[in-house]
Amino acid sequence: MSSAYAFDLKLVCGGYGYFSTLTSGSAPDSNGLEVRRPSLVNSEIFPAALKELGVSYIIVNNENSYYDWTCIQGWAIADEKFVREYMPHWIKKRKCLISPYGSFTDIELASASIRKRSFRGKFKKRILDRDGNQCVNCPETDGLTLQHVRPYSQGGETSFRNLVTLCERCNQNMGAEIYRELYDLASLSHSYEPSLLRNSKVNERAILRAVQFSRNIMHTRCELY
Repeated sequence: MSSAYAFDLKLVCGGYGYFSTLTSGSAPDSNGLEVRRPSLVNSEIFPAALKELGVSYIIVNNENSYYDWTCIQGWAIADEKFVREYMPHWIKKRKCLISPYGSFTDIELASASIRKRSFRGKFKKRILDRDGNQCVNCPETDGLTLQHVRPYSQGGETSFRNLVTLCERCNQNMGAEIYRELYDLASLSHSYEPSLLRNSKVNERAILRAVQFSRNIMHTRCELY
C-alpha cells in the first residue's frame, strides 16, 4: 500500500494554481474558522473513488508528469515523496470558511464581502427577491431579515448561497443554530459540491461519493513553481 496526495487543479492563472484537495482539520477557532491540512490517500484504492465520480486522473511522480498535469489540469494522484520534495507549497495548512456544502474555502480566496456579517442594499434585495420577499419559514412579509443558515460565528459565509430570508420572529426563534432545512426552503443546494459531479452521470453511488468528498475537500491556491 502506498500513500499519495490528491489534487483537483481547476485553474492556472497569473502563476497560481487554483485547486481542491482532500484534507483533515482541527477544531474551529473562536471565529468559527477551521485550519485544514491536505491529507494522504491510498494510491491503490483512491482511483476507484474517482471512477465513481466519473473523472480521470494523472499520476504525478516526477517533474515531467507534474508539468503535463499543470497544462492538462483536472485530478492528479501525486506521489507523497515527490510532493514533499517538489510541491511542499501545495500541502500547507490553511485557515478556512465552511461552505453550505460542508466543504472548506481558504479565507485568502474569500472576498471581503463574504467575511462581513450582513448584506445591505442591492445584495440584500437580491436575496429578498429570490425568496419572494417573504419569510421562507412562514407567510410573514413584514420586518424581513437575512439569516445565515450556517452561522457566521461558526465559520459560515455571508453569501447568496448561505443567507435566507426570515421574519424577525423566526430569526429570533432560530438563534445561532444550524437549520439545514432552510436551504431546502430557499431552494439552495447544500448536500454536496455540485462541481464534483461535473463530469459524471448523476446516480446514487456518485452522489454518495460526492457527499463524502465534500465533507473533507478544501479549495485553495498556491504558486505553481
